[in-house]
Amino acid sequence: VPVVGEIMKSYYPQILANQQFIQKVIESEEARFRQTLDAGVTLLNQIIADLKQDGKKEIPGADAFKLFDTYGFPVEMTNEYAQDEGLQVDMAGFKKNMAAQRDRARKARGDRQSMGSQDKVLMSITTPSKFTGWTELDHKHASLQTIVVNDQLQDSVSEGTAQLIFDETPFYAEMGGQVADHGEIKAQDGTVLADVSDVQHAPNGQNLHTVTVKGKLETGQQYWLSVDPLRRKKVSLNHTATHLLDQALRDVLGEHTHQAGSLVEPDYLRFDFTNFGQVTPKQLRQVETIVNQTIWDALPITWKEMPIEEAKKLGAIAMFGDKYGSVVRIVKIGDYNTEFDGGTHPTNSNALGLFKITSESGIGAGIRRVEAVTSKEAYEYLTQQQDWLSETAENLKIDQVKNVPSKVTQLQADLKAEQKTVAGLQAKLAAQAAAGIFDHPEEVGGLKLIAKQVQVAGMNELRQLADKWKAKQASDILVLGTEVSGKANLLVAVNDTANQAGFKAGDLIKAIAPKVGGGGGGRPDMAQAGGKNPAGIPAALSEAKTVISQKA
Repeated sequence: VPVVGEIMKSYYPQILANQQFIQKVIESEEARFRQTLDAGVTLLNQIIADLKQDGKKEIPGADAFKLFDTYGFPVEMTNEYAQDEGLQVDMAGFKKNMAAQRDRARKARGDRQSMGSQDKVLMSITTPSKFTGWTELDHKHASLQTIVVNDQLQDSVSEGTAQLIFDETPFYAEMGGQVADHGEIKAQDGTVLADVSDVQHAPNGQNLHTVTVKGKLETGQQYWLSVDPLRRKKVSLNHTATHLLDQALRDVLGEHTHQAGSLVEPDYLRFDFTNFGQVTPKQLRQVETIVNQTIWDALPITWKEMPIEEAKKLGAIAMFGDKYGSVVRIVKIGDYNTEFDGGTHPTNSNALGLFKITSESGIGAGIRRVEAVTSKEAYEYLTQQQDWLSETAENLKIDQVKNVPSKVTQLQADLKAEQKTVAGLQAKLAAQAAAGIFDHPEEVGGLKLIAKQVQVAGMNELRQLADKWKAKQASDILVLGTEVSGKANLLVAVNDTANQAGFKAGDLIKAIAPKVGGGGGGRPDMAQAGGKNPAGIPAALSEAKTVISQKA
């Protein structure tokens, strides 16, 4: 990071300015990738075990692609693993899956703009269209300039789905995370002729309305465009909330925090931001309090257009990676927040009423996500929380909800005590199961072997038995199996004598695990496996004897 930062500092000074943060993110990504590779190895071992059990010699192309696509496992590495196990990879199938993935990606890119709004027909349309929605939600004399049906220009349309461009429109086109306006297109007498379900920017910047047609529409005619006022209001409130949240996060977490994406819907907002590590509940409460205080302070919200250099002098916050023209729109929330912005807002922060964070999570290395609600949805969210708390109090036979935390703490303590009792009983049962199993080791290939099926609670108890076996020095090799909830658990332990003779627990467990329909691995001295066929445990124990005698 410091080397790259020095090389590129003249163009990207942010690298050195945020060096520590970037280094942490990269280190975290490396660790996550190692974990992903480990998961890939586990899956590959399972695939190989299943193939061997079925007597097959080729890893299917779909499985090799899954390892590559989901776990970042290079197909060359899969090939090497396969060759070590005497198998091969269906490369033709792998390439077929890869080609299908590329087709899906191309299709996704092609469909990203709703209704093909990047097609050649739309790219050829240069008719200007003005957005009037800053000051009005109804425009009674909008002239219909363009009708597109199934990617073809039409003079009129009477049914189905169409895309329309008007000379002027109050409908906001989706941009900057804020969703599009919905509404109606009406005749001058108020008759509804079409429902507007989406608005996107056409290739040449016009607002492109996607509509379901209910009556005849003709180019050159004037229509009454009416935006759904409740949807616009709710979206605007949540958009303002993202500005307040953005500023509050920087106030609490530090200036390294920047917006990394947002979604502004009518009923909730989503805000992604850069921050390494989880945001604590205390910090979230601070952020929430700051946002609510700005709401209750009733700050005026104003906006105006100005040259970009003038906006920068005002300290307006620009989103990293966004492109801006020479003239920009600036939105100010009192003296608290000033940002470059093209979205809609109320005229005062008190319109939001209430702000409540509903979740905070990590969505990638160094990227966190907050979801929140405002106004009516915030009230409904808190009411639902209160209802759940009251229901919990009723179930716990408590008169007042304020006593719920202490009652839950008491129940957790009681549960912990009961779990401790159960663990003690399971240990006693494991000890009883162990009684006598170490007394009569077999002689196999010059080594002492104990291979038995036992009845214990699970793998943890098998490991406890292995510890006792090691302490007693009962044999050179230990192989144990148990059935738990319809699944098989196997454990192999090997002492130094057997290790020196060339036996490794990991190799032995891989040899016997297919008998129970599973796979596993581990260290040279201890390994474990799971499988879906507990009826195969006796066969696995027998296979262990065979493998040891053949190798000896």
